[in-house]
Amino acid sequence: MEAPAAVLALVLAMTAVGGAALVWFFPTWGAVRHGYEVLSGALVALLAWGAWGSLRAPVRTLEGTAQAADGERALVLLLAMTILTALATLVLAVPLPPVLGRVLGSLGALVGLASFVPLAAIRAARDGAGGLPQGVVELLLGSLLLGGIWAGMVLGHWYLVERRLSNRYMVLMAWTNVAAVAAGIASVLLSGRNPAPCEGLAGPDFEACARTFSPILRIGSMTLILGLGVLALIALIAGFNVKLAREGGRSIQASTGMFYLAVILAPAAEFAAKVRFY
Repeated sequence: MEAPAAVLALVLAMTAVGGAALVWFFPTWGAVRHGYEVLSGALVALLAWGAWGSLRAPVRTLEGTAQAADGERALVLLLAMTILTALATLVLAVPLPPVLGRVLGSLGALVGLASFVPLAAIRAARDGAGGLPQGVVELLLGSLLLGGIWAGMVLGHWYLVERRLSNRYMVLMAWTNVAAVAAGIASVLLSGRNPAPCEGLAGPDFEACARTFSPILRIGSMTLILGLGVLALIALIAGFNVKLAREGGRSIQASTGMFYLAVILAPAAEFAAKVRFY
């Protein structure tokens, strides 16, 4: 399943799962108006839906192989996450008990997390790919990086809605961003155990793969260099975020601007890492 669409599906799925975990389990629940969860939940549902849509074509290429069933399970779980998260958002947007929305959203996050198992199982038989455990760990690390940074940007914008909100939550999110950077570094380094795109292929298979991936990405350690270089910039941003979040006030807006930069950079780091996943 070596295809750019599969890599895009992984990045979208990791962002959705990581973001969902921080929406439904972060201490902001009950401290901010539920419009925050409505906004975040709607975005998570769209991310999960995008992951499902991006994965459909690559899964069709698995027909007749041992991994076909894993691909179908991953699609079902991503679609279930989309539906559950959308229902959670709807419940919070209408006069229904908010706890029901949180339960549905939490179930959606857990279902999305479960999708990592079949997604990793698809590549488990690939030589040098580290098997199922490594695949799941790589996806977990990537979800912390992408979800943590995405949630930080959304929360920073919410301070424009609730201007009296304590900076405590932004400080917690800033430190989550620091942990996300560490997870991203581990994700990129762990991806080095996977073969580079097109490695080990020959003849028509190599020619088909070469038409799909840039020659730069097929150079041995280039994806690692790209990923770590981008993460170095995100680490610098994370340091500024902690300082700005502690200051509170208008500095929250500056911290949000920093998260903007990180949101642009983080997917690039994970694309570099996950291009070697399958």
